[in-house]
Amino acid sequence: MPAVNRERKHNSNPMGKRKHWYVPCIAPALAALLLAGCGATVDLNEQATAETAMAVQWVPNGSVYATAAEELEYWSTAQKLESALAATRETAPSVDLNELLDEFCAAQPGSFSLYLQNPATGESYTYNTDALYYPASLLKLPYAFWLCGQADAGTLDLEDELPNQFRGRLSDTALQAYNDAETIPAKAAMRAMIAHSDNNAVTLLTTHWPANESSGFQQFLADYGFAYAATCDLTPQTGIIGMASTGEFANIVSAVYDYLDSGSAAAAYLKTCMLAADHDILYVPDGVPAAKKYGSWDYAYHDVAIVYAKHPYWIVCMTDQGDENVDFPEEPTQAMQTLGQLVYEYWNP
Repeated sequence: MPAVNRERKHNSNPMGKRKHWYVPCIAPALAALLLAGCGATVDLNEQATAETAMAVQWVPNGSVYATAAEELEYWSTAQKLESALAATRETAPSVDLNELLDEFCAAQPGSFSLYLQNPATGESYTYNTDALYYPASLLKLPYAFWLCGQADAGTLDLEDELPNQFRGRLSDTALQAYNDAETIPAKAAMRAMIAHSDNNAVTLLTTHWPANESSGFQQFLADYGFAYAATCDLTPQTGIIGMASTGEFANIVSAVYDYLDSGSAAAAYLKTCMLAADHDILYVPDGVPAAKKYGSWDYAYHDVAIVYAKHPYWIVCMTDQGDENVDFPEEPTQAMQTLGQLVYEYWNP
């Protein structure tokens, strides 16, 4: 199947921080599943009230309730369920994570794929991981990983200065500090590419170090199990092209997870870039570090995160829900918020 060039048309896509989408039904729903999973008994009247409560979309001014008594009953039931959840958290979770995620993934529109892993326990979850997607800017992560590996081997130098082919055209981009400079440090370009998904930075880097068959990048991907590695290029001529699956990207993210703390200077710098990623679509609580990268284009919204919580884990999620004109479409944004919260609260109660 021929690769299609779908590089984002704008030169840069700097983004401001978004406020997290709060998902009020997650805790009560998870509590109910936990109660069922551990064999606890619940009064049928209370259970019916809980089901009704979870079906209500909360509105801050309480306008969805017919009476004050109805609102009081809702919050009373929710409090009981939250108390039950808190009590259950005292012991190891008895709810089946696979069951929770199967239901969530099956409810998503279009094609939706997920791979997550808890490296400490080896616990993992996969869903539809063989489905193929246009990787969009997610392909920048293996490209950066590949560059760092070559820097470690001494075959390239990340201290190189790159000719600034965009001189005078970088205002309001992630590289605006170099708008009038004749050259741009390769490290600055890498940070802009990973932390801000800047496409000018990709052009600067791939002009100097193209990612294609002749440079060895496609073989690098093939070594990580990319079945269609021959379709994947990042060059000034092709832009970002290729096809890949969530399972294949999971191979990369698993390797990156180990690499970031390997002790090399390049690894430490890549980790700094990923931790500085300025999008927060996949839910991670405030104050919890996460090394991230995303990709967004027509029929492609993808998110990757290595979450450095008390109990670390990593997630690769790929979907066909993207829009070339919107970096963060509403539907996948809500899905990523719900998914991230569910997984975080399961492994870090």
